[in-house]
Amino acid sequence: MFKIQLHIVKGMWTQIYQPKNFIEFIGKKAAEELQLWKGGKLMITGPTGVGKSVAASLLADFGDYDLQYITNENLEHADAIAATQSLFGGKKLLVLEDIESFKDIKGVGVLLKNIQCDIILTCGDPTDKRVATVKKLCQIIQLRRPLPTSIANHLQSICEMEGLTYEKEVLTAIAKNASGDIRAALIDAHAMAAYPGLDGVPEEKLIPKRDVTGDIYKALSVIFGGRDFNKIVKSTWELNEQPKDILWWVDENTPRLYKDHKSVYGCLKNLSKADVYLGRIMRRQYWGYLRYANVLMTAGVNVNRPEKINFTQYMFPQYFANMGKTKFQRNIEEGIAKKMGPILHVSKKVVKEQYINLLKDLIKSESQTETLSTVFGLTDDEINYLSA
Repeated sequence: MFKIQLHIVKGMWTQIYQPKNFIEFIGKKAAEELQLWKGGKLMITGPTGVGKSVAASLLADFGDYDLQYITNENLEHADAIAATQSLFGGKKLLVLEDIESFKDIKGVGVLLKNIQCDIILTCGDPTDKRVATVKKLCQIIQLRRPLPTSIANHLQSICEMEGLTYEKEVLTAIAKNASGDIRAALIDAHAMAAYPGLDGVPEEKLIPKRDVTGDIYKALSVIFGGRDFNKIVKSTWELNEQPKDILWWVDENTPRLYKDHKSVYGCLKNLSKADVYLGRIMRRQYWGYLRYANVLMTAGVNVNRPEKINFTQYMFPQYFANMGKTKFQRNIEEGIAKKMGPILHVSKKVVKEQYINLLKDLIKSESQTETLSTVFGLTDDEINYLSA
């Protein structure tokens, strides 16, 4: 039986109770550090929900800035946006959120170097190799996950303003469940207030367990140096990564941490077996093989651990970097194969493997490129690629 009296919540708590100043900001030390910023290029780092966007907004108010957000869509016009006069005559502050998700990360670096106005960037993963160059151009302020006690106290003050009364254990359970994500804690508390539970059932029992995405770097630490077999096998279960991508991460870093040749041989042997199972998954579409692949590329690596581990910084897989470098070439070849395949009555794979290199050798004159363009409808970029 549902409780009769419902609490009407007007608006989302994440919006209503967003900090209006640095006094309300959770994290006294971080607030003090943010207020010391005197302008320039600033990168605010920290995990999801700790207040990176809120901090940028507060700094805009604190410095009397005219705030302007730069996204993937308007990045190429950022210089023009920065040059335009503010409607209210104030200073311009450009904000780029989650820069690790920007497609043109080089463009972000150019922006930082060439534009004189103040810029704030937010970044959830400052260890991402893509943002390494950008990070060097900025002052760094790191926001850490607040303790459950701090979040629980914040929730309690909000509940008091809402006229709600909850046991401290309930609010602490919400705070712990959020794993340092202030936004998530507010959403859970809001839901609990708006939709009470069943009579006789403790509120903390009704809090949904959050699916917290793991960190690939933490998983690698467990795989290479862990001692508990179950934790090693489960280290990749919550990662927001494809199994094949995890395999590349482990493969890249194995010879960096394990210097003993026999250990590396044993690890690579198990990784190759894991790769076989992943291949069978794709061919047969039977995901039951993942249980074998996962054990081989986690515990299968750990059991070959040498006595001495060369602890060093984990490296981004070179395979991904190489794929990024050849992306233009692969896109061009894909476009050529898509146009030529139906006319030649062969698959795109055959065109890429047999015809493209042949055409590169055969093209000798401008008339031949014109014929290819006319017959197959190739673009200038595709013609230039074949005749280069």
